[in-house]
Amino acid sequence: MLSFQIDTNSDKPLYEQIYNNIKKLILDGTYPNGSKLPSTRNMSVILNVSRNTVDTAYYQLMSEGYIDSVPKSGFYVNDISLAHHTSDENSDNTDNSALNNNDISEYDYDFSPFEVDISHFPYSVWKRLSKQILNSTPDLFLLGDAFGDISLRRAICEYVRLSREVSCTPEQIIVGAGADYLLQMLSLMFCHMGVSEITMENPCYVKAAQIFKNNHINVHPGELDYKGLIISSISEKSNIVYVTPSHEYPLGIVMPFGRRKELLDWACQQENRYIIEDDHDSEFRYKGKPIPSLQGIDSHSKVIYSGTFSKAIAPAIRVGYIILPPALLGKYKQICGHYSCTVSRFDQAILANFISQGYFEKHINRMRKIYKSKHDTVLKTLEKYISENNLSVSGDHAGMHIVLTLPENVSSEEVCHLAREEKIHVYSIKEHYLSIPDNAPDSLLIGYSNLSEEDIKTGLAKLISICNYLESQATLHL
Repeated sequence: MLSFQIDTNSDKPLYEQIYNNIKKLILDGTYPNGSKLPSTRNMSVILNVSRNTVDTAYYQLMSEGYIDSVPKSGFYVNDISLAHHTSDENSDNTDNSALNNNDISEYDYDFSPFEVDISHFPYSVWKRLSKQILNSTPDLFLLGDAFGDISLRRAICEYVRLSREVSCTPEQIIVGAGADYLLQMLSLMFCHMGVSEITMENPCYVKAAQIFKNNHINVHPGELDYKGLIISSISEKSNIVYVTPSHEYPLGIVMPFGRRKELLDWACQQENRYIIEDDHDSEFRYKGKPIPSLQGIDSHSKVIYSGTFSKAIAPAIRVGYIILPPALLGKYKQICGHYSCTVSRFDQAILANFISQGYFEKHINRMRKIYKSKHDTVLKTLEKYISENNLSVSGDHAGMHIVLTLPENVSSEEVCHLAREEKIHVYSIKEHYLSIPDNAPDSLLIGYSNLSEEDIKTGLAKLISICNYLESQATLHL
């Protein structure tokens, strides 16, 4: 029945090769519905790999619904015909398209600033914790706390205290299915408080802006300089400011202490003013010490702190959290407390143990080294092109992308268009502006987290060739 081989010399992890091959055989019907796969022990012997490698591949296939495990019998292929029918019918759906890009990508090099490298996800640890919790905690099938189970909130509280110098109690933490859902809840609370104006950095995380707009909150663009948000540019109508002070998205600016104090002083001038601090990728800093949170220096409880595990662990984990100032807890409970927590208690328990038993810290330390190596490869590859091609790099030494500013006579839209023809996906910074200032430099976001170092080198070389071509064409027409 086995009809594939693995390449031990490939850069792709062995478990991923096994996973991809079996999935392909299921999708093309070679492994039909109900067929039995070799046991993990037999598969490891056939392929001459460790049993843990096969376990990881099978676990991923089970997680995605391609196969199922029957106790004391083995692993069997699931019926995927309905899934295929659904995918075909919804081929125009944006979310489905994004998911399918992982399977059949039209790009050879995707410099996405949103992706993460899940090839190093600790599947064996996650699986072991899952089994332990399932076997020992039957009450997880009962309805839990609307704010999230206290075990997870305690684990988060201790984590942010040690890593981000956040000051809070577990009771101030609200757990939800990702940052976007929690922004939706905050929007409901703001509307009931009569707050209808918010200022955001420009450029910014535009998805957050859209969530606010969908909830009838007017969004005002705030101006940036090399220190981040300019306080005088905050709209006079705004009582809420949304910032990413430790690594401004997408420019990568770090807001210094003096500017942070100015922002806190602004918030203290009126009772109902608050700051939303989005600490979206604080774990990944590659030079110097991590930047402490804005919330940690807030002595007047004016900061709503927002964090997520989507980039630190995996997007599919879908667990985010906010930490509310004590004065807002009662309002939140009154307005949003009747909504059940949108994260299953089972997933909450796994994550709580993953954090409290030290696995999360180990995973972060490992991924920081991996991302730093990729980050350094980007900078080293671009180094030889920068001076001779009128390029500049900013936003480096943290996060999962850098900002590549193009020559004045080259537009990011043209680069993106020609890059697509070469099967390269790059992202214009113009997509992240609420309104584009006249003096805004034309730049690309170069994400590197989900590319191999070899692909980074090759893809960037091709990208620079495109920039050179466009600049030469522009020079000819002067």
